[in-house]
Amino acid sequence: MTYERRKMYNVSHLGLTCADCGAKIEELPFEPKTDRPVYCQKCARNRRRDNPRALR
Repeated sequence: MTYERRKMYNVSHLGLTCADCGAKIEELPFEPKTDRPVYCQKCARNRRRDNPRALR
């Protein structure tokens, strides 16, 4: 099975930081909304592992 790479959005101009660890976020696989927290790749992966329903 071949997976297509997700489109990444450059969000460095928004000055976003991870809601968990505070790391600077420069790219996201979606366009962020102001009413929801964003997480760095590492924290998002940990959240999915700890609670698979968290991002649905």
